[in-house]
Amino acid sequence: MLNYLAQNPEILNALLNGLLVVIWAVYLQIFLISHLRQSRSVIHIDIGAADGERSRCLVTNLSSNPLYVQGIAAELFGNGHSARVIVTEREEIDQTDIEDPLARTNRGTLHPGQTVDIGSLADVVRRAWIRLGQEWTTDKIQDVTVTVVAISGQGERVVGASKTFNAEYKNGHTHFVPQSLLTRQIRRRRVRTAFNELLRDQPEQ
Repeated sequence: MLNYLAQNPEILNALLNGLLVVIWAVYLQIFLISHLRQSRSVIHIDIGAADGERSRCLVTNLSSNPLYVQGIAAELFGNGHSARVIVTEREEIDQTDIEDPLARTNRGTLHPGQTVDIGSLADVVRRAWIRLGQEWTTDKIQDVTVTVVAISGQGERVVGASKTFNAEYKNGHTHFVPQSLLTRQIRRRRVRTAFNELLRDQPEQ
Protein backbone atom coordinates (compact mmCIF):
# COMPACT_ATOMS: atom_id res chain seq x y z
CA MET A 1 0.00 0.00 0.00
CA LEU A 2 2.79 2.42 0.92
CA ASN A 3 4.68 1.52 -2.23
CA TYR A 4 1.55 2.13 -4.29
CA LEU A 5 1.03 5.56 -2.72
CA ALA A 6 4.72 6.38 -3.23
CA GLN A 7 4.38 5.54 -6.89
CA ASN A 8 1.13 7.57 -7.19
CA PRO A 9 1.71 10.83 -5.31
CA GLU A 10 -1.41 12.42 -6.80
CA ILE A 11 -3.56 9.87 -4.93
CA LEU A 12 -1.71 10.62 -1.69
CA ASN A 13 -2.23 14.33 -2.21
CA ALA A 14 -5.93 13.78 -2.85
CA LEU A 15 -6.25 11.74 0.37
CA LEU A 16 -4.40 14.36 2.40
CA ASN A 17 -6.51 17.15 0.93
CA GLY A 18 -9.67 15.21 1.70
CA LEU A 19 -8.52 14.62 5.28
CA LEU A 20 -7.76 18.32 5.63
CA VAL A 21 -11.25 19.22 4.40
CA VAL A 22 -12.81 16.83 6.95
CA ILE A 23 -10.74 18.34 9.77
CA TRP A 24 -11.75 21.88 8.82
CA ALA A 25 -15.40 20.86 8.49
CA VAL A 26 -15.37 19.37 12.00
CA TYR A 27 -13.61 22.46 13.36
CA LEU A 28 -16.15 24.75 11.69
CA GLN A 29 -19.05 22.76 13.10
CA ILE A 30 -17.61 22.94 16.62
CA PHE A 31 -17.08 26.69 16.20
CA LEU A 32 -20.65 27.24 14.98
CA ILE A 33 -22.15 25.18 17.82
CA SER A 34 -20.09 27.10 20.36
CA HIS A 35 -21.09 30.43 18.82
CA LEU A 36 -24.80 29.53 18.80
CA ARG A 37 -24.67 28.46 22.45
CA GLN A 38 -22.96 31.69 23.46
CA SER A 39 -25.39 33.86 21.52
CA ARG A 40 -28.49 32.04 22.79
CA SER A 41 -30.49 34.02 25.32
CA VAL A 42 -31.16 32.30 28.66
CA ILE A 43 -33.40 33.87 31.32
CA HIS A 44 -33.85 32.31 34.77
CA ILE A 45 -36.82 33.01 37.05
CA ASP A 46 -36.76 32.03 40.71
CA ILE A 47 -37.98 33.06 44.17
CA GLY A 48 -36.05 33.71 47.34
CA ALA A 49 -34.87 36.21 49.95
CA ALA A 50 -38.07 35.77 52.02
CA ASP A 51 -40.66 33.20 53.09
CA GLY A 52 -44.27 32.70 52.12
CA GLU A 53 -46.09 35.02 49.76
CA ARG A 54 -43.46 37.69 50.36
CA SER A 55 -40.83 35.61 48.55
CA ARG A 56 -39.10 37.84 46.04
CA CYS A 57 -39.42 36.96 42.37
CA LEU A 58 -35.95 37.16 40.87
CA VAL A 59 -35.08 37.37 37.17
CA THR A 60 -31.51 36.61 36.10
CA ASN A 61 -29.86 37.02 32.72
CA LEU A 62 -27.76 33.89 32.19
CA SER A 63 -26.88 34.93 28.64
CA SER A 64 -23.49 36.16 27.50
CA ASN A 65 -25.17 39.27 26.06
CA PRO A 66 -27.31 41.99 27.66
CA LEU A 67 -31.10 41.82 27.46
CA TYR A 68 -33.70 44.56 27.65
CA VAL A 69 -36.74 43.50 29.66
CA GLN A 70 -39.70 44.72 27.63
CA GLY A 71 -42.50 43.28 29.69
CA ILE A 72 -43.61 40.79 32.34
CA ALA A 73 -46.83 38.82 32.17
CA ALA A 74 -48.62 36.90 34.88
CA GLU A 75 -51.11 34.12 34.27
CA LEU A 76 -53.27 33.32 37.29
CA PHE A 77 -55.33 30.17 37.75
CA GLY A 78 -57.82 29.43 40.50
CA ASN A 79 -61.30 28.03 41.04
CA GLY A 80 -61.50 26.95 37.41
CA HIS A 81 -60.78 30.45 36.11
CA SER A 82 -57.65 31.92 34.58
CA ALA A 83 -56.46 35.35 33.53
CA ARG A 84 -53.33 36.64 31.84
CA VAL A 85 -52.21 40.22 32.22
CA ILE A 86 -49.16 42.44 31.92
CA VAL A 87 -47.59 43.26 35.30
CA THR A 88 -44.48 45.12 34.18
CA GLU A 89 -45.32 48.35 35.99
CA ARG A 90 -45.16 48.17 39.78
CA GLU A 91 -48.57 49.72 40.33
CA GLU A 92 -48.73 48.44 43.90
CA ILE A 93 -46.23 51.20 44.75
CA ASP A 94 -47.74 54.63 45.21
CA GLN A 95 -46.10 57.36 43.18
CA THR A 96 -45.86 59.61 46.22
CA ASP A 97 -43.79 57.02 48.11
CA ILE A 98 -40.80 57.17 45.78
CA GLU A 99 -38.48 59.79 44.35
CA ASP A 100 -37.27 57.89 41.29
CA PRO A 101 -40.09 57.11 38.81
CA LEU A 102 -38.06 54.19 37.42
CA ALA A 103 -38.64 52.39 40.72
CA ARG A 104 -42.23 51.77 39.54
CA THR A 105 -41.25 49.75 36.47
CA ASN A 106 -39.45 46.51 35.73
CA ARG A 107 -38.43 47.62 32.26
CA GLY A 108 -34.72 48.01 31.74
CA THR A 109 -31.44 46.42 30.77
CA LEU A 110 -30.18 43.20 32.33
CA HIS A 111 -26.46 42.70 31.87
CA PRO A 112 -24.95 39.18 31.74
CA GLY A 113 -25.17 37.59 35.17
CA GLN A 114 -27.32 40.39 36.58
CA THR A 115 -30.36 39.66 38.76
CA VAL A 116 -33.33 41.99 39.26
CA ASP A 117 -36.05 41.80 41.91
CA ILE A 118 -39.42 42.30 40.19
CA GLY A 119 -41.34 42.22 43.48
CA SER A 120 -42.88 39.45 45.50
CA LEU A 121 -45.37 37.02 43.99
CA ALA A 122 -47.97 38.67 46.21
CA ASP A 123 -47.08 41.95 44.51
CA VAL A 124 -47.44 40.30 41.10
CA VAL A 125 -50.92 39.05 42.03
CA ARG A 126 -51.85 42.50 43.35
CA ARG A 127 -50.77 44.15 40.08
CA ALA A 128 -52.94 41.69 38.17
CA TRP A 129 -55.85 42.58 40.45
CA ILE A 130 -55.33 46.30 39.79
CA ARG A 131 -55.06 45.95 36.01
CA LEU A 132 -57.89 43.44 35.61
CA GLY A 133 -60.25 45.06 38.09
CA GLN A 134 -60.90 41.56 39.45
CA GLU A 135 -60.41 40.34 42.99
CA TRP A 136 -57.41 38.05 42.70
CA THR A 137 -55.65 37.34 45.99
CA THR A 138 -53.00 34.79 46.91
CA ASP A 139 -55.48 32.72 48.92
CA LYS A 140 -57.72 32.31 45.85
CA ILE A 141 -55.22 31.03 43.31
CA GLN A 142 -53.79 27.59 42.65
CA ASP A 143 -50.78 28.72 40.65
CA VAL A 144 -49.23 31.70 38.96
CA THR A 145 -47.04 31.65 35.84
CA VAL A 146 -44.55 34.47 35.43
CA THR A 147 -43.34 35.18 31.91
CA VAL A 148 -40.52 37.58 31.06
CA VAL A 149 -40.40 39.02 27.54
CA ALA A 150 -37.14 40.68 26.50
CA ILE A 151 -35.25 42.00 23.50
CA SER A 152 -31.90 40.40 22.77
CA GLY A 153 -28.92 42.73 22.91
CA GLN A 154 -27.79 41.32 19.57
CA GLY A 155 -30.65 42.81 17.60
CA GLU A 156 -34.39 43.09 17.20
CA ARG A 157 -35.21 39.61 18.41
CA VAL A 158 -37.87 38.88 21.01
CA VAL A 159 -36.94 36.25 23.58
CA GLY A 160 -38.62 35.07 26.72
CA ALA A 161 -38.91 32.59 29.55
CA SER A 162 -41.59 31.44 31.97
CA LYS A 163 -41.96 29.51 35.20
CA THR A 164 -45.04 28.34 37.10
CA PHE A 165 -45.32 28.51 40.89
CA ASN A 166 -47.89 26.47 42.79
CA ALA A 167 -49.66 28.11 45.72
CA GLU A 168 -49.66 25.98 48.89
CA TYR A 169 -51.48 26.98 52.07
CA LYS A 170 -49.84 26.19 55.40
CA ASN A 171 -50.83 27.55 58.80
CA GLY A 172 -53.01 30.22 57.23
CA HIS A 173 -50.26 31.52 54.96
CA THR A 174 -49.57 31.13 51.24
CA HIS A 175 -46.31 29.54 50.14
CA PHE A 176 -45.23 29.45 46.53
CA VAL A 177 -43.34 26.45 45.20
CA PRO A 178 -41.84 26.30 41.68
CA GLN A 179 -43.10 23.42 39.58
CA SER A 180 -39.59 22.82 38.24
CA LEU A 181 -36.03 23.86 38.97
CA LEU A 182 -35.32 25.02 35.42
CA THR A 183 -37.00 27.93 33.66
CA ARG A 184 -38.73 27.16 30.37
CA GLN A 185 -37.18 29.19 27.57
CA ILE A 186 -39.63 30.48 24.96
CA ARG A 187 -37.97 29.89 21.60
CA ARG A 188 -40.79 29.04 19.23
CA ARG A 189 -41.68 32.01 17.02
CA ARG A 190 -45.42 31.51 17.43
CA VAL A 191 -45.23 31.70 21.23
CA ARG A 192 -42.94 34.74 21.16
CA THR A 193 -45.30 36.45 18.72
CA ALA A 194 -48.31 35.79 20.96
CA PHE A 195 -46.63 37.42 23.95
CA ASN A 196 -45.38 40.28 21.80
CA GLU A 197 -48.97 40.96 20.75
CA LEU A 198 -50.10 40.74 24.38
CA LEU A 199 -47.56 43.40 25.32
CA ARG A 200 -48.66 45.61 22.44
CA ASP A 201 -52.41 45.28 22.95
CA GLN A 202 -52.48 45.58 26.76
CA PRO A 203 -54.59 48.64 27.67
CA GLU A 204 -52.95 51.39 29.68
CA GLN A 205 -54.22 52.17 33.16
